[in-house]
Amino acid sequence: MAKEKMSTSDRQAFILQLLMKATGPITGSEIAKLTNVSRQVIVQDISILKAKKEPIVATSQGYLYL
Repeated sequence: MAKEKMSTSDRQAFILQLLMKATGPITGSEIAKLTNVSRQVIVQDISILKAKKEPIVATSQGYLYL
């Protein structure tokens, strides 16, 4: 668990790795707890990653990397 706030780029890289390794969907709240930021920050990070053409899908169960 991160004690310090990560930089935006480090956090986005962490989110990508987390989603790539995941066997199922991960909620924004779970990612927020792991990265020590609010869920809204995660929503923004996901939007940025999707804008960079990362194949991330939001489902009712959480985020998935395709």
